[in-house]
Amino acid sequence: MPNLKRALTIRVVSAGALLAGILVLWEVMAATTAGQAVDPAAPAAARGELLYLPIYSSIFYENGQRTLEMAATLSIHNVNPDRQITIKRADYFDTSGKLIKRYFDKPLVLGPLQTTNVVIEKSDKAGGTGANFLVEWQAAGDASSPLVEAIMVNAASNLGIAFTTQARVVRQTHVD
Repeated sequence: MPNLKRALTIRVVSAGALLAGILVLWEVMAATTAGQAVDPAAPAAARGELLYLPIYSSIFYENGQRTLEMAATLSIHNVNPDRQITIKRADYFDTSGKLIKRYFDKPLVLGPLQTTNVVIEKSDKAGGTGANFLVEWQAAGDASSPLVEAIMVNAASNLGIAFTTQARVVRQTHVD
């Protein structure tokens, strides 16, 4: 299936290398998005979108008999070097689709190249194995979509696991 995009990057490392590995992962992700040439097949600039992002606060192991709790960080990056965008909402849902929490009680303006983060603590098990965020953004004029991604991490003893997910567009939205 050549058209499938890589959804997850999984790495198992020793505890001593976990932090270094996470830093390298973030640097690689930043380098592969910041310096890329414009892809002619990429979607045109938009005025607003509703985005879906899977977040794994737990993952199954041992044939689905046990779960491993994960800390998760949602990052919303405004990739526009000269235009602000507004985050209208970042709503967190559990595996059954029930709203757990609305993270912004009012719209949040992200300046050019600014990032905001939401952290789901490892001890927060409410999301479960199929948790997700809906993130809605808008801009006053045409703007590139923000880079919305998550990194999930767990470290114990001398082992750790970290992986990432990226958002996908659910629909275009109207500017208020």
